[in-house]
Amino acid sequence: MKKHLLIFGKVQGVGFRNWLYVKATEKNVHGWVKNTIKGEVEALLIGNNKDVNEIIKQCEIGPSTSRVMEIKIQDYKQDYFGKSFSVIH
Repeated sequence: MKKHLLIFGKVQGVGFRNWLYVKATEKNVHGWVKNTIKGEVEALLIGNNKDVNEIIKQCEIGPSTSRVMEIKIQDYKQDYFGKSFSVIH
C-alpha cells in the first residue's frame, strides 16, 4: 500500500517529522516526511495495509505537542524504490 498524506494544523515546529519517523521505522514502513512551505507536513507511507493504516490513525492525533486539524490522503501511484523512511529537511 502506498499513501500520500498532507497533514494540516499545528504540525511544524512541534517534532512531527521525527515522531512520524519513529512510528514508521517501528512498523518497517518506508517513505519520507517533510515540511511544506505552506505550513503543512507531507508524507509518503509505503508498507502493508495494516501498518500504513495504523500510522495514518496515529497521525490523526500526532505527537502531544501538535494539533492536527485535517489529513488529506491519496493513493500514491508513482514508483518508489526507497528501502527506508527518511526525514527530508
